[in-house]
Amino acid sequence: MNIFLINIGCKVNFADLSHLKSLLIEENYNIIETTQNADVVLINTCAVTNQAAAESLQKIRKIRKLLPSAFIGVMGCYAQLSANEIIEKTGADVVFGTNEKFKIHKLLPEAIKNNTKKVFVSDTFDKDIDASMSADIEARTRGFLKLQDGCSYKCSYCIVPFARGESRSVPFHAIPNKINKLINAGYKEIVISGINLSDYKGENNETFIDLIKMLANTNKYFISNDIRFRISSIEPQVINEEIIKIIAENPTICPHFHIPLQSGCDEILKKMQRRYNTTQFRKIIEIINKYMPFAFIGLDVISGFPTETDDNFIATKDFISSLNISKLHCFTYSAKQGTIAANMTQLPKQIKKARTKELLQLSKHKNTDFVKKNVNNTLLLLPEKYDAINQITSGHTENYLEINVKTDKKLENNFYKVIISSTCHAELV
Repeated sequence: MNIFLINIGCKVNFADLSHLKSLLIEENYNIIETTQNADVVLINTCAVTNQAAAESLQKIRKIRKLLPSAFIGVMGCYAQLSANEIIEKTGADVVFGTNEKFKIHKLLPEAIKNNTKKVFVSDTFDKDIDASMSADIEARTRGFLKLQDGCSYKCSYCIVPFARGESRSVPFHAIPNKINKLINAGYKEIVISGINLSDYKGENNETFIDLIKMLANTNKYFISNDIRFRISSIEPQVINEEIIKIIAENPTICPHFHIPLQSGCDEILKKMQRRYNTTQFRKIIEIINKYMPFAFIGLDVISGFPTETDDNFIATKDFISSLNISKLHCFTYSAKQGTIAANMTQLPKQIKKARTKELLQLSKHKNTDFVKKNVNNTLLLLPEKYDAINQITSGHTENYLEINVKTDKKLENNFYKVIISSTCHAELV
């Protein structure tokens, strides 16, 4: 049976789908790379914003139109939250919830045999977690390892806890073996990810800082130290000087921080039910700047949160402008039914979009300044793609600069010293 897989959403979703792919292969399903000859299509959906949910619906409808006789299964966050809506609006055959997504390889034969619309969605969530792994590209340079899932925070705008359940983590003792498998498979960079990775808790109450210490101690835990780790999003209230110093002093951990700010206005942060204020956030950024002046710092920001006034938004822009950061990930607020913020006074769509546009412009300036600051720096490139026609190798440095290097042949899967010669370009040392 030929199965085609589609992913919508975050890197954790991507890792989950890759894990399911391995389970399906073990059951002798044939995973194909195009929709042609697909007997089954499995679509992994997202619901973090209304746009993501709409994209999920659109993709399912498109596949149904393209493959009218194929069996369509839907999984992911949107599937957990809106199973009946998916069945009614898209022509999908079956919907799998959060608990069921890693049982699809077992449930699929029954679902296909029944030949009726079916929903496999539980109201409660399993306490266990599958440590999903995935490859970023075929070259096996970068792999993703999910060590945490769900979220126990109650931010007023966020639907994720309803879609993925409470926070749960891979046992601490099991992590080295999972990382060593990726190293054995040839990966040079491993992205450690989770829905709320900073809330990591091991079986003996190990926390996020214990995880960071493990990653820094390559000689003790891993079969090679010729690797680097990149940490996904970290909540600001968890970051402290000790964690920053460990990362700064250990080259196996990339100087790359992805931190959700969400708003630069204390009044809005309180309404969002975030766990910090702008004074605390500024201190974190300043400590990172102190120990790692060339670290990449990306911030998540939500524009147009309910009740956000012009003054609130100006405060956010001014706050971000004053920080030495590298880029913004901008999100236009969208109300999610079931969250506290959905019941607040909503802003007009045009105002929200205009504010997002302003933040994107600010992000562009910040990123330009960051790239310019790195010119003449010597960094380590991990090759990801090779353009044989133009003889260009592209990849990322440890501080997440995406650069191009002129090479007359494809570089091996290894780390190469480069000097940043101009924006987006470098030369091999």
